[in-house]
Amino acid sequence: MSGKKSQGVTSYRTPLPGLLAAFLETAVNRFLSLDPNAAKRLERLEGRLLRVDLEGMGITLFLSFEFGSVLVSLEADREPDTTVSGTPTALFLMAAPEEVAAWGTAGSGVNISGNANLARDLGKIFGQIEPDWESPLAEFLGDTLGFQVASGLRRGSGALRQAARVSAEQAASYL
Repeated sequence: MSGKKSQGVTSYRTPLPGLLAAFLETAVNRFLSLDPNAAKRLERLEGRLLRVDLEGMGITLFLSFEFGSVLVSLEADREPDTTVSGTPTALFLMAAPEEVAAWGTAGSGVNISGNANLARDLGKIFGQIEPDWESPLAEFLGDTLGFQVASGLRRGSGALRQAARVSAEQAASYL
């Protein structure tokens, strides 16, 4: 599973990294499409390149930002503006709302080199996402059930944010 860099191309022994990159690109862009303001927010990252090293997995991903979307690949044709490394869990927490996210602090498990503003801006963008679940759910489930499920997701999202906030506060006080 570990990546090996030769002549500017990363090769892996298994297809897992390529599948992960494709899945992540699709999932991130679908999620972003649920917020009508997300593409506009991503414009400030246009042309930037982020390298993400997934510790414990031996996988390196490159995220670039073009036309209000995120492109994920296993290789890059230039040096990244920023490199972020950490476990998948620590990196996922970067998308937590600002009042919860402690990824920029010592002991967070996230290491940033290069332009830290790119990582901070990306974390902020994902923390501000407010998906409109109702439209796609209504299309799939019908108006009444779609509205009810969307309302449940909004309440659940609020509860998850609150739980994340409490967990971060408890972890900070423990450490």
